[in-house]
Amino acid sequence: MTAWLKLIPSSAWWLLALVVVAGAQQFRVSGLQDELKTERAASTDAFGKLSACRETRGNLLMQVSEQNAALADLRALADQRQETAKQAQAGAREEAQQDYQAANRLQQERTGGDACTAAESVIDTELEL
Repeated sequence: MTAWLKLIPSSAWWLLALVVVAGAQQFRVSGLQDELKTERAASTDAFGKLSACRETRGNLLMQVSEQNAALADLRALADQRQETAKQAQAGAREEAQQDYQAANRLQQERTGGDACTAAESVIDTELEL
């Protein structure tokens, strides 16, 4: 049985071993290339998702900054309205001061007779009736 093995020269055995090893390596490389294609596809998909997330994040940051600016404007307007209201109150107090003084005069100007009649005549005078 081993006699026919001796008929094949040793260089042929080396060549046969080389062909078997090269075939195994080619099979391994082919499998690794398929894995590489799969990983590249997954990586490309992940990159697409990452890009979309980054774009969404950028849009959200812009919206938040716009909202913050709008809130700052609203606060400034509220402060202006409050200041205007304070000025209007001060003006109303000044205008009402004359009415308060007139009311005090009414209370102090009691000229004999019925207090109601005296108050009525003073009020009519103040109101120019």
